[in-house]
Amino acid sequence: MIGVDWGSSALRAWLIGADGIVARRESAAGVATIADGRFREALEALCGDWLGRAPSLPVIACGMIGSRDGWRDAGRLRTPAGLQTLAQRLSSFDDLLGRAFRVVPGLVARGQIDSPDLMRGGETQVFGALQGREGLFVLPGTHCRWVEVRDRQVVAFRTYMTGEIYSLLCRRSTLASLCGDPDDSSQHQAEALRAFDEGVDHAGTRPGSLTHLLFTARTEALLGGLAAHQLPAYLSGLLIGAEIRDASDWSPHDLVPTVVARSELASRYARAMHRLGLHGSVADGDSAAAGLAAIARAATLVA
Repeated sequence: MIGVDWGSSALRAWLIGADGIVARRESAAGVATIADGRFREALEALCGDWLGRAPSLPVIACGMIGSRDGWRDAGRLRTPAGLQTLAQRLSSFDDLLGRAFRVVPGLVARGQIDSPDLMRGGETQVFGALQGREGLFVLPGTHCRWVEVRDRQVVAFRTYMTGEIYSLLCRRSTLASLCGDPDDSSQHQAEALRAFDEGVDHAGTRPGSLTHLLFTARTEALLGGLAAHQLPAYLSGLLIGAEIRDASDWSPHDLVPTVVARSELASRYARAMHRLGLHGSVADGDSAAAGLAAIARAATLVA
């Protein structure tokens, strides 16, 4: 089968066999970057040779590709929801070299002040990382989610715009002109890491306003307290520290958190959590592929 994790900012695809991942590819062709609805062309550009070589392979996707801004709205299921329910509610349409293109539905839960919280793609990551246990899963990305799983069902989750706000601050805010990248020297890397730790501590352990802390990052940079190569790391620390502080208050304390992300982002979250007294584990960032394969088996698309 071919599994596709198609989010707002990236497109990842896997060729999956009976023993796991055979090949993987990715591009920056996220849903938010594609104009005029040219989703089929973007997918064929990434893995058209897989599609042409094996026309009978099922294709199943998750993520923002199933939103109203994506290829087609795949709908949403209310929590609690398990793997079998997702498999039964796959959307399907014939628009991919004559074959069915199936999309996993998203999930909706009641959020803060009884407002709805939405998730697309995270549910698939969770079921890929689950491995038969319940837990608290942390899914960093453009929108980070903390997901509570009980009895193999997603029962609650909470979403944070951490990645999106970080990108806006570094690229489009009044801080953007002050931000620089650390070079490969050990000194720059160590200084950036120290700035990240300071940001985590400031937002994660002290009462106060995050927006005020973000503004003081600007004054620190202007007055020489933060170098250009330290500022992005400090902002990242502030945002992640504030997220972990709030999520720690929200989440059940009997569950050990598992960070599901690729190496750099996973290590950043794990480091911040450790500083703030949360001790968990890190799962494979390719868990979406395992989740898609599990959903395909539950839907009897593959053996």
